[in-house]
Amino acid sequence: MGSLAALALSSIPPPWLLCSAACAGALALLFRPVRWLGALVLACIWTLWNFQLRLDDRLQPEFAGRVTPVSGIISSIPRQYDDYVSFRFEPRQQALTGTAAAMRIPRTLLVRWYEEWPPLGAGQAWRLELLLKPPWGPVNFQGPDREKWLFASGIGAVASVRAGHLEAEAGAGGNWLTGLRESIFLHIGHSLADAREAGFVQALAVADRSSLSRSDRQLLALTGTSHLLAISGLHIGLAAAAGMLLTRSLGWLLPLTSMGRGFHLLGLGGGALAAAAYAALAGFGVPTVRSLLMLLAVTTAISASRSVHPARAWLLALAAVLLVDPFAALGAGFWFSFMAVGALLWIFVPRRGRGGWLRSLLIAQAAVTLVLLPVSAVWFQAFSLVGFAANLVAIPVVSFGVVPFVLAGVAALCVSAPLAGLTWSVAGSVAGVLLDFLEVMASLQGEMTLLVAPSLAVALLALLGAFLLLLPRGIPGRWLGVFLLAPLFLPGAQRTDATALDMEILDVGQGTAVLLRTDGRTLLYDSGPGDGAGRDMVSSVIVPAINRAGGQPPDRVVISHGDMDHAGGLWSLRARYPTATFDANLPRPQPGVGPCHAPMGWRWRATVFRVLHPSGALPYLGNDSSCVIAIERHDGHVLLSGDISEAIEARLLLEGMKPAQLLLVPHHGSRSSSSPAFLEAVGPELAVATASLGNRFGFPKPEIRRRYETAGIPFWSTGECGALRIVVHADGRLAADSARLRRPAVWRWPAADGCPDHPLPR
Repeated sequence: MGSLAALALSSIPPPWLLCSAACAGALALLFRPVRWLGALVLACIWTLWNFQLRLDDRLQPEFAGRVTPVSGIISSIPRQYDDYVSFRFEPRQQALTGTAAAMRIPRTLLVRWYEEWPPLGAGQAWRLELLLKPPWGPVNFQGPDREKWLFASGIGAVASVRAGHLEAEAGAGGNWLTGLRESIFLHIGHSLADAREAGFVQALAVADRSSLSRSDRQLLALTGTSHLLAISGLHIGLAAAAGMLLTRSLGWLLPLTSMGRGFHLLGLGGGALAAAAYAALAGFGVPTVRSLLMLLAVTTAISASRSVHPARAWLLALAAVLLVDPFAALGAGFWFSFMAVGALLWIFVPRRGRGGWLRSLLIAQAAVTLVLLPVSAVWFQAFSLVGFAANLVAIPVVSFGVVPFVLAGVAALCVSAPLAGLTWSVAGSVAGVLLDFLEVMASLQGEMTLLVAPSLAVALLALLGAFLLLLPRGIPGRWLGVFLLAPLFLPGAQRTDATALDMEILDVGQGTAVLLRTDGRTLLYDSGPGDGAGRDMVSSVIVPAINRAGGQPPDRVVISHGDMDHAGGLWSLRARYPTATFDANLPRPQPGVGPCHAPMGWRWRATVFRVLHPSGALPYLGNDSSCVIAIERHDGHVLLSGDISEAIEARLLLEGMKPAQLLLVPHHGSRSSSSPAFLEAVGPELAVATASLGNRFGFPKPEIRRRYETAGIPFWSTGECGALRIVVHADGRLAADSARLRRPAVWRWPAADGCPDHPLPR
């Protein structure tokens, strides 16, 4: 509890306060009545101290954008994607000199190598020319938190390669365990012709999912079976059982049965050793470590002829994980893993020996599904309707039809690569049949059921409700759990007066996406960056924002032009919201997508939308074909400008421009836009640029920012402030809020000076 309490703090207390609290906690350990309080305080201080060490190991903002030579080791299995390869890189600190030493390069970097990268392997030593950035990430009012993930993963900086020179092959001082995992990973890839089956087997062998296709990842998520590839309890148990059986068989052959109790301990030791070996191959992930620690606790108790309550083993594992890795609780895997096991203990420990295996399987799956519902709402704001049925089939198939053959293949690799390949092919065939079954289940469901992200209080009450429902029959108050769970399913409420203009300028990195609600309808302007084939920010940023705003699908989607930082999510939006009206200016027309040309427009009650540019007679001009929309109301005026240049600004001035309360800064704040004449004519009360922190273009340009500020126009950037929510009230008043200020945390990079801080209704 002390370790988890540290997560509630938004900043780390000063050193003198931490030292004082640590001394008080140590003193409290001497007195039995308050010993628990001392342990709680010391655990909290331990976690905060580790947090501070990791904060000190991050690249500082003043060094962002510098290209620096760095020598180091590739410390992870490189993950290859369509247009880049990604890997962790550990600089050799003793080799850092000059500028690199002055920059205090962090111990772990997340590196991407774009275009024509050479063959890369874990353990290789490279000298790389790296363009470095601090571990920044988009921050929105809802949805995933990349900055938290980078912090929890120990990433002190992100980098892209400009040039590289191989200094030594793997094995010359590299991480032998990572090299072994990569070797098994590659052997599986070469042994199985079907890439889909190979990706599944690789994930279960070494806990690396990089070979899984995007569609298979989505399939597992849709059916609630992603956890099958998290090497955890049952998988570790199978490895332990196999190790125990093998050890006892060797004992019979040698023979060692006359050892008596020693023979029994030998079997337990063999099982624990096999489980530890599998955990090492899995990279010691949180679910794996939790399972291993629980197994070791039980094994130790049996070896000492002691009885250990299962809940005690669960608590010991929980405490050990948080002490060894204080950052574990920042990941979803920690909560899903421990809460799933907690549900099983809650349901089965008081009910031992009741019912057959089928009844036990149904009860177990129902208990886990119910308890993980609040956890899914907090982390993913969604759950799978077919997850219960899919898991009833998938869990036994993976546990007894895939994992044993995966483990047997890993063991056989020590003897014969062809034998290992044959064993893995059996596992792959079973996995292929399972994936076909999951596709059928996914087709029955369609999209996942979306939930509004609950507050901490609502989530805790829902969790209490789930455990109440799992109490044995006959206990009074059991059905109160239904009422505690019910708030999870309530739709998002209308956040402001329906007559107001409610805009959320999302932080999608280097790109644009604006969600606008007024008069009970929703407009989405641009879709953020993506590759046009499903890898985009629609599901992670746009959908949670829509769900939080009430869940009503957008009535209209306008894509300003075809650049992928604006149109990258168009394909995903069309698949998810087929009933919406789509307008887009693209190099080539698409079926079902109309153009966005002047003088088209539409009206939603008191709000009029007018397209000012481009005209239908113009050819496609890239940025200068951006759809410029004026949103006019009796209480104000908003201008969405896309990526137009000064030439288009001049054309708009000739046609006449009305003053605007809010201007979406043209072209992210580049030098080619925001001419003085344009700013004077529009005269906005405030301006917002959509640009990521440390983007390679340097947007918004400092001179453009000064131009706005000199004109007395407040200038905000989504990179510096996070997502911005701006409300134009019926009387013309503006109110604004920023996500970086609304979601404070120890790991959060601070918002820039001047970011709005006027909390608005959720």
